Amino acid sequence: MLSQSHRILFTHGDIRPQNVMVKDGHVVAIIDWERSGWYPEYWEFAKALLVWGWQSDWTDYLLQILQPYHAEFFIHSFLMEKLLI
Repeated sequence: MLSQSHRILFTHGDIRPQNVMVKDGHVVAIIDWERSGWYPEYWEFAKALLVWGWQSDWTDYLLQILQPYHAEFFIHSFLMEKLLI
């Protein structure tokens, strides 16, 4: 389906605004690690966009801090839609 293989990395798994603690304009902590684990490198990007979609300021931040994996996101969201109906 995808033309490249992905490294497996330890990732948070639930990056969202509520889980990023900011003080004086700087990230000071990331909380809520129960969904963390060893996932393909595109996982954080795909999961974060699946929750928030493309219509929020959060998406702009994600595109600045995470490597984008657009094809993987679209495949992941399509599969989630079809499998979780």
